[in-house]
Amino acid sequence: ARIRTPIYRWTTPPDWSPAWNYQRSLYAGFTFGVTSALYMQIYEPVRDMLMIYAAPDNFSQLKTFTREVMKMENFKSGFFSKFMFYSAYGLSFEGARWYLWKSFAGGYPHDEHCVDITWAKKLLTSFAVGGLTSWIPVPFHNVAIRFQQDQILPKEFSRGYSNHLSCAYNIIAKDGPFPLMRSAGPIMGEAWAGTFALFFWIDFIKDKLRVIKNYGTDHPGFYDSWCRILYTSFAVYMSLGHAYPFRIMRLWVDELPKNKRGELYFKNYAEAFWKALGDNFTFSQLFNGFHLHLIRAGPPLFATVWFADVIGLNEQVEFPAVYVPDEEE
Repeated sequence: ARIRTPIYRWTTPPDWSPAWNYQRSLYAGFTFGVTSALYMQIYEPVRDMLMIYAAPDNFSQLKTFTREVMKMENFKSGFFSKFMFYSAYGLSFEGARWYLWKSFAGGYPHDEHCVDITWAKKLLTSFAVGGLTSWIPVPFHNVAIRFQQDQILPKEFSRGYSNHLSCAYNIIAKDGPFPLMRSAGPIMGEAWAGTFALFFWIDFIKDKLRVIKNYGTDHPGFYDSWCRILYTSFAVYMSLGHAYPFRIMRLWVDELPKNKRGELYFKNYAEAFWKALGDNFTFSQLFNGFHLHLIRAGPPLFATVWFADVIGLNEQVEFPAVYVPDEEE
């Protein structure tokens, strides 16, 4: 007999429900909002403190360091604004990309005894999901930058934004909607690369770790905990790593100061990219500071991906093989 598996076409899973997929995607987006607000409320004052003082070397210094962090203004206030901002971001961007990924890739079945041969379809699907949702982070990024800049300006030059929502409203009311789409190219590139890498790699590595579930161990909690840590961590690392060069190119063009002659170091993003490939810089400079960015952006994304996987947004549907007799049988 030969094996014929139904893995060459999209197949509706037994428990398929678009409404439930949509709800779960919103749950994942809200999880991102809550974890990001909580994490950034701690991360930002700690980062600001470490810019001035050395890191603590012992437990006594750690207690003093923690006490001083808790006295900082950006630790004691601003949580509600962060919560509203990151919740809106999570419900829109995270919710949209998880819903599309579940809707498109949720019907690619796996043969429980074979390696996944639909990985190419999933790669193309992840490209499509990244492209369809890449525009969503652009206005959020520009609002965040404008609000952050306003907070550090002297009062006589500040526009007096009280929170992110106030910032967005004043930008649209006074300057129109176009400033919200500033630097759209590299921001969309960063979002696209991060999305396709996240979804492709988490599905790819999860499929390869199924052998531990099916053949490697009888421990009931091993697959659901340790394997999830492995494929979630790897996917988050690859997602942020694929996206980071776009962030660096945007910083080079938009935020590097002008030289003594008043000229920009890079006139556009294409010039920054080609020079990074070998004209004036080495390619590795596109990853300068990546691990600091990983510390900043990794934990909330890890928590979101973990939660999304637990509630089934990256569930892999397994179909048993169908044995078809040979003609001579």
